[in-house]
Amino acid sequence: MIRTLFALFCSAAIFAGHCSTSQADQGDTLDILFLGDGGHHQPALRFRELAPPMANRGIELTYTDDVNSLNVETLAHYDGLIVYANIERITPEQESALLNFVASGRGFIPIHCASYCFLNSDKYVELVGAQFQRHTTGTFRTEVVRPDHPIMQGFHAFESWDETYTHHRHNADRTVLEVRVDGEQREPWTWVRQHGKGRIFYTAWGHDSRTWGNPGFHNLIERGIRWATQGDPAIAGTYTDQPAMTEIGEDAAKFDYVEAEIVNYPANEKWGTIGKPLNQMQKPLTPAESATHVSIPVGFDLELVASEPEIGGKPICMNWDDRGRLWVCETVDYPNELQPPGEGRDRIRICEDSDGDGRADKFTVFAEKLSIPADKFTVFAEKLSIP
Repeated sequence: MIRTLFALFCSAAIFAGHCSTSQADQGDTLDILFLGDGGHHQPALRFRELAPPMANRGIELTYTDDVNSLNVETLAHYDGLIVYANIERITPEQESALLNFVASGRGFIPIHCASYCFLNSDKYVELVGAQFQRHTTGTFRTEVVRPDHPIMQGFHAFESWDETYTHHRHNADRTVLEVRVDGEQREPWTWVRQHGKGRIFYTAWGHDSRTWGNPGFHNLIERGIRWATQGDPAIAGTYTDQPAMTEIGEDAAKFDYVEAEIVNYPANEKWGTIGKPLNQMQKPLTPAESATHVSIPVGFDLELVASEPEIGGKPICMNWDDRGRLWVCETVDYPNELQPPGEGRDRIRICEDSDGDGRADKFTVFAEKLSIPADKFTVFAEKLSIP
């Protein structure tokens, strides 16, 4: 018998994942030129990751890897310019076109490696706000240091693997919004500044898909684009990342195994591919032992709601109704033995806490003789419907 643990995470709020909520109509479409190159950061791929979510938010990106696009005529068609490239040199004419474009009131959004672009131009380094110096790599979360700034209001940072940029040649005429904390080091990470009538938004985030595919990065870039183009960053909506989780300790209960023959479905391009059977199965733990293997959001508590013998089989689907009852699909048939209608060994059970102590003490079988019933019910706020 496989022992089962149900748990309730008790806190003022539960975060199931990131939250990004639109707060206002997006207004007119923003047209942004995205300047990349053929370098190792693969800007064309990064563009293809960013363009769809931005288009859904009313921001149209146009890609080019032609540095000659930095001219007065071309730039005049755009509200802002993203640079994500390591182009070594810029001509005086291109430099002038870029500086005048920003000074006229347009937006400039240099991302990541853009802080090591146009190495022959001191004016470009000054415009960006600093220059890349070195990096290692790691997974980290930035710290918002100016939560009062319009870009940061409603933005609560995110975690990602990325290159850990360190900069030099810092321009004091800027406002740092986020820092990367590493011991005693507090590296400026995301900042803004102004040039003439124009605005600059820079972030060091953005080495590869691990960041460019992150919804938090999308939200941050949208905020930066909107602010740099004289718009309202609040249109991007609030963003809250997944919470920090507790670690499973070395003192977690140890597993014992028994010999078994378990069907193995390895990852494969063809659905349903069966691999060599697994020959071991974990023996059941007690609910208390199982709890030592559960990772929960930091600051939350884990409490037992129900377990065997009141629950039978494997719980493959569960949900709560508006009366605080837990509806559970219990299965024996899954995943290998779909039975004819009315001959299954699975059931739907209602678990109820009748005395308010947080533990289920009343168990009612709602339906039985089902087979793999996970798709047979959906719990809504006020009713259960079975198609």
